[in-house]
Amino acid sequence: MPSNSYGFIGLGAMGMPMVSKALAAQLNVHIFDTNAAAVDVLVAQGAKRQDSAAAVANAVETVFVSLPNAPIVEAVALGEAGLIHGKRIKHYIDLSTTGPTMARKVGDAMAERGVSVLDAPVSGGPIGVRNETLAVMASGSEQTLERARPFLATFAKTFVHLGPDVGKAQILKLANNLLTATSMVIVGEALAFAEKGGIEPEDLFRIINAGSGRSWVSEIAYPKHVVTRRYDQNFRTELMHKDVTLCMQEAERMGVPMWLGANVRQFWQFAMTQGMADADCSRIAALIEGWAGLNIEDAAEAAE
Repeated sequence: MPSNSYGFIGLGAMGMPMVSKALAAQLNVHIFDTNAAAVDVLVAQGAKRQDSAAAVANAVETVFVSLPNAPIVEAVALGEAGLIHGKRIKHYIDLSTTGPTMARKVGDAMAERGVSVLDAPVSGGPIGVRNETLAVMASGSEQTLERARPFLATFAKTFVHLGPDVGKAQILKLANNLLTATSMVIVGEALAFAEKGGIEPEDLFRIINAGSGRSWVSEIAYPKHVVTRRYDQNFRTELMHKDVTLCMQEAERMGVPMWLGANVRQFWQFAMTQGMADADCSRIAALIEGWAGLNIEDAAEAAE
C-alpha cells in the first residue's frame, strides 16, 4: 500500500470536505460511512469504498475518524466491526470532539493492540476546511502526527502538539467550544438589545468589531450567518449542546467550578427542547430576537 494512503470514517459536514481536499491533493483515501450517498459522492472523486470500519483498517495503516459523539466513536473504534480488529492499522487519529475520558479509553485500548494514537480535534468548522485554514490541536504520538500531517495539511494551517498524553487536546477543544457557545448566546442578546433600541445590526457590528467587545462570533459568525438571515454556519445546535455538556462533565470531574458555563449549557439545553436540535446553531439568534419581540417570523422558523 502506498505511503500516501489513508483511511477515513465519518463523512459529515467536516469529513466530506476533508476527504475531498485530500483526494484533490492526489492522496489515496479508503472510506466508510453509514451514509451511502456521501460515500458515493467521494467514490466519484476517486475514494476507495470499504464496507466497514474494520475493512478500512484492513486496507491501510493510518486511519482518521471524524464522528459526531463519543458513543459513535467508541463503536467505530472498538466495536464488533471496529477499527481495532483491522489487520493493517498502525496509526489512529481522532478528529472528533468526544472529551478526554473517551479519548483515553479508546487510546488505551488501541495501545494494547500496538496501534499508535493521536487525539486531534480541529477548530474552524467546514468554512475552515474549505479555506484550508483549520487549526489542529493534537496530543499523543508525535510519530503519528507526522504520519498524519500530509493528509491534514490539505485543509489545515495551524498545528499545535500538546505532548504525549492522549486527552489533552480534547480539554483544549472543549475550552475553545465553551467560549464559542458562550459568545453565540451573549452576542445574540447584545444584538437583540441593540435592535430593540433602534440600532441597525450593521452599525452594531461595525463598532463592536473595532472595539473591545469583538470576538470570532461577532466578526464572522453573526455578520455572515445571522445578519444575512442565512443561518448557515453549518454546525448543528445538538453538537454545540453536546460539546458544552462534555465540558461541564469534565470540569466537574476535575473540580473546576463553572458558574457561567453551567448557565450556557442550560441555554443550549433549552434550545434543544424547542425543536432546534438539527437547526444550525446560529438560529439561536432568531430565538433570542423573538423573545425580545423582534423578527417574529425568523424566531418561529428557528423552532421548526
